[in-house]
Amino acid sequence: MEQQMNTILLLLIFTGLVAMLLVVFFMLDRLNELHRQAGLPAGAASSAEAFGGLSGKSLWDAMIGVPLPGWDAARIASLRPRYELVLQKHLELLFEDGKLDGHEGFSMPVKCDRRVPTLRGEVESWMPHEFASGIYRSGHALATTDEDGHDAIRRQVDAIGHAIFSSTGLPPHRLSALLMPLAGQPAEEASLAAQAPAFTPAAVGGTAAGAAAGAAESGDEDEVSDATAVAALPAPFEAEVIEPLSLPAAEPVRNAESTSLSERQSTTPSS
Repeated sequence: MEQQMNTILLLLIFTGLVAMLLVVFFMLDRLNELHRQAGLPAGAASSAEAFGGLSGKSLWDAMIGVPLPGWDAARIASLRPRYELVLQKHLELLFEDGKLDGHEGFSMPVKCDRRVPTLRGEVESWMPHEFASGIYRSGHALATTDEDGHDAIRRQVDAIGHAIFSSTGLPPHRLSALLMPLAGQPAEEASLAAQAPAFTPAAVGGTAAGAAAGAAESGDEDEVSDATAVAALPAPFEAEVIEPLSLPAAEPVRNAESTSLSERQSTTPSS
């Protein structure tokens, strides 16, 4: 009797599992049908579907203004909000790779292209090697230097970010606020800091020149290219110095006694 009850119980469990699998298959089939009726792809969206056929270097060229057949400025401008998310994710992945390799004690070659995961699927992103290598090296330096050198790394990240955002026509903001948020900074203040100007022109000019000179002395070609990319930013405007007006020197005031004495001496005949 007990063996029969166990057999019946196992049959009920098996029947329940089969019923659950059938329900799951039915729901997946129904979901795919709804996707087809709405004109949406059943799988993850590809890079070409997300950006009208553009991906990788062609997508970067379109963002920096390289003329492409069949694309006008208005159509490209409509893609920039989505491209900004992809570009920021690409920069975050490069920076995190540099930090991870820095903690492990080695450095890896940096690639220009990257498959960036998004909510609509993976998108192939591309950027010039000097930018990708600069962000990777900044993350690597953050993991291998103490806190005294973090300010210099922030300035370097902001300089590279400014060059990238200005090249692609995206709104400028502090890239260091995204990649290197200050400890204990509230989320609202961090978001405001990200929208603030990235740096002062004079500071960037000095940092870029110092980086280029240091890289040239070290003889590292990758470092030279990274520093050259930062140094290629526009030169800062020099502040106009207002010189003070030159007033004539005041004549010494002579008192009445000295004046009368000199007059008497001049009128007295010499003996």
